[in-house]
Amino acid sequence: MTRYRRDRGPERRKAKRKLRRFLIVSEDSRSSLDYLCSFPFNPKIVEIITEGGAGNTVGVVDKGIELKEAAQKDSNPFIHVYCVFDKDDWNSNRYEAAFAKANRHNDLTAIWANECFELWYLLHFEYRNTSIARNELCKLLEDRLGTKYRKTDESIYKLLLEKQEDAIKYAGRLLSEAQKDNQMFPWRKNPSTNVHMLVQKLNSLDESFR
Repeated sequence: MTRYRRDRGPERRKAKRKLRRFLIVSEDSRSSLDYLCSFPFNPKIVEIITEGGAGNTVGVVDKGIELKEAAQKDSNPFIHVYCVFDKDDWNSNRYEAAFAKANRHNDLTAIWANECFELWYLLHFEYRNTSIARNELCKLLEDRLGTKYRKTDESIYKLLLEKQEDAIKYAGRLLSEAQKDNQMFPWRKNPSTNVHMLVQKLNSLDESFR
């Protein structure tokens, strides 16, 4: 399985100039990014750059915009940028501001989980449409996994892979319900997520470009 790689300078960028380039920016350097970095892809055609530790909500989007514009100036643009962040207990104004900024860019998508990214993991086991806090969610996840959940567990992708189609179905259903409640601001609902949209894109990078 090919891992996601960071850009390492002008020589590498020049060598990879013809690749289809994507950028994923995340709040931290582990957890969700470890999971997203586990998807296979064809390195002869695709290059995926990751940036972790970008801060929270608005900070993630700001970093995505910064790196996107830098790549454009370098004549080595990204096809698309994905900014991944949680709602958690971040200030609601900053949470909303992140979406407002992201929506100004057609080549950038906010990927959210409300309350947190672990909601995506739980959806591999069951459909959940009632409000849930992070601590409760992680306890439920441990029950389903049958082991203690660690945010730094790099094996989570393989552990959940056979149930991924269920998670995509449940997440899509959850998002549809959130959109029915609030078409303009579905991300406000707990629980809600659009992580499945990024997952489907990552899957397509392996399947469509062999």
